[in-house]
Amino acid sequence: MDFSFKTDYNFIFIPAIIIIASVISYFYYKKTKLEGFQKKLFTVLRFLSLFFILLLLSSPVISYLNTSVQDPVNVFLIDNSQSLLIENRNDKLKEVLNDRIKNSGPGGNENLYFFFSGNLYREIRNNEFETIPYDGINNFQTNFSSSIYDLQSKLTGKDLSSLTIISDGMANEGGNPSTAARSLNVPVNYVLIGDTIQKNDLVLKNIYYNKTAFIESNVPLKAEINSYGYDRDIRINLYDEGKLLDSRNMKVTSSQIIYDVSFNVSSDIGKIEKYKIEIEGLNDEITLKNNYSEFFLKFVDNKFKVLVLAGGPSADLAFITREVKKIKNFEATILTQKSATEFYEGPLPDVNNFDSYIFISYPTAVTNQSILNQISESIDRNNSSLVFFAGRNTDYRKLALMQDNLPFRVSQFSENEEATGIKIVSSLKNDVFKNTTLISSVNSFPNIFKTSAVFAINSSAETFLLMSRNSEPAFVIENTEKNKSAAFLAYGTYKWELNRDKNNAGDVMNYILTSSVVAITDKEAKKAFTIQTSKDVYSKFENVKFEARITNYELQGGEQIRIRIKGQAFNTELSLMKKENKFYEGEINIPVDGDYDYTAELISKNALVESIQNRFEIGENNFEYRQTRADNSILNSLSNETSGKSFTGMSSGEISESLKKFSELSKTEFKSRKNFELNINPYYLGILIFLLCLEWFFRKRNSLP
Repeated sequence: MDFSFKTDYNFIFIPAIIIIASVISYFYYKKTKLEGFQKKLFTVLRFLSLFFILLLLSSPVISYLNTSVQDPVNVFLIDNSQSLLIENRNDKLKEVLNDRIKNSGPGGNENLYFFFSGNLYREIRNNEFETIPYDGINNFQTNFSSSIYDLQSKLTGKDLSSLTIISDGMANEGGNPSTAARSLNVPVNYVLIGDTIQKNDLVLKNIYYNKTAFIESNVPLKAEINSYGYDRDIRINLYDEGKLLDSRNMKVTSSQIIYDVSFNVSSDIGKIEKYKIEIEGLNDEITLKNNYSEFFLKFVDNKFKVLVLAGGPSADLAFITREVKKIKNFEATILTQKSATEFYEGPLPDVNNFDSYIFISYPTAVTNQSILNQISESIDRNNSSLVFFAGRNTDYRKLALMQDNLPFRVSQFSENEEATGIKIVSSLKNDVFKNTTLISSVNSFPNIFKTSAVFAINSSAETFLLMSRNSEPAFVIENTEKNKSAAFLAYGTYKWELNRDKNNAGDVMNYILTSSVVAITDKEAKKAFTIQTSKDVYSKFENVKFEARITNYELQGGEQIRIRIKGQAFNTELSLMKKENKFYEGEINIPVDGDYDYTAELISKNALVESIQNRFEIGENNFEYRQTRADNSILNSLSNETSGKSFTGMSSGEISESLKKFSELSKTEFKSRKNFELNINPYYLGILIFLLCLEWFFRKRNSLP
């Protein structure tokens, strides 16, 4: 130990008090009758008493440096997610734990063991490797990143030597865990459980669909299927509320993995429907738990309130409005401009009541600017959409007042007229015009007209139709959070009906109108608030999570979102917590399997603003089975980045030796300085009192005063 002695005074004070104590003691006993040993003893006792008394006045402190070595700990993360139940990997895991891991830690070092899946589950006490839990817990995903970060919070005050992950490597949440692993600053080792060779399996990987659809419309469902090791026909079934609705046969081969299969569903009434897509299982699949997926689709009233404004009577107006009237989804108000503020059909209604606006050769030179301002404000306020059809008499300078609501700008004005054909863009693949055969008919339609004006298309707009002259954009759509618009930049479409080869111009125009309006008009966005669950199917061992947002409602203060949940065997209520200004969230555990309806209500000033209904299911969560092949890619990457090792296949002795080397490198010396303050030390005071009493005792025994 490194000792040091400090006082509140200069160090020369110590020799001074030694001299003072010595002089006083010497002269005090110099003339006494004591002789020999007794005189020396009393002199020494008096010296010590005086010395300690004077030393007490100097506030002395004795400091010494204490050095200790702390042995680091080795941590083992043991995967207990549902995927460990595939091909008896749980038995292999027990074997590895008991035969190679249980007693592999280097002598003197502490080993800590934790179960993990979506996050760190719990620490394993007393090496309880025989009771690895898989049932009755929330272990339906594997998240390395979250588990490692959770581990850091549990190791406060401990010196970590190494981290060893024992898993099948099938991470399906949390992304790449490299950042989390590097933050530990220790080697990351791993033991891979399971076979890296892909076994025969059919997997329903993903289903792509819109959660909200309109009634009286065909709603496409696309399922992504993975096939491993098969050369045969398979069958895929679509169920509606448990009843078989449709089936598809598909040929799969061992040379191809990914396949797509499509279905269409529809409803004549508004409702929330439960669907299930399932691949008929085969006997030699590694598991059948990944052959299906269930989901809910909400059908809503698809009546779009549309305001059609025309710059004046024309053949184009007659053609387009005839098709508008045929569309069942449109509740259309059609007005033809007569003067600046008058229309042939009657007065202008409140423009705030429409979901979408269609301009046909509008505005013109006589159009009242205030009408354009009202419509622009309504579009911004209500998140409405605008579809523009060019015309011979369109006043583009006046239209520029609404340029923030359009997918283009006019960079050069011109009233010159040119003939042009219309064609679709090459390789048209999109979610707007899925019927490429029908829309491709425009390639054979008669030429129409365009102005020589130069249009600059917005960078976030997409072009679907082109003009044959210079391949300029003819029909563009912009669908962003702030701009939902479409524009047909040619005119004279009435001539399409003159097509001699194939007279389906009406169908094409009808398709352009319906597809574009539906694509850019989000009726749900007009709601006062939105709410959804994080997924459609939950296990009864995990919490149902709700996320809500107030959208088109001016906050009054104190708004609440309450949810009533109703099922056949379990009913409950929940109030969401306010997370941010307009965001709310909450979660609840529902311990009974079944289908559940919920009604969410936005409450403001104790009054109901709006309610939303939807559904979710409590059942089997098969998310963990979407991948079945053990995968060491992530684990191997972590090991390489942190100078760790693969313990897969190593014996207990080899693992122990490796951990011992990591521990030697991780040992840390801790040095701490401690102070011994004599002026307040009870032992020091005891010594002083003892010396004074001892001197007094001897003085009395020798008859000294």
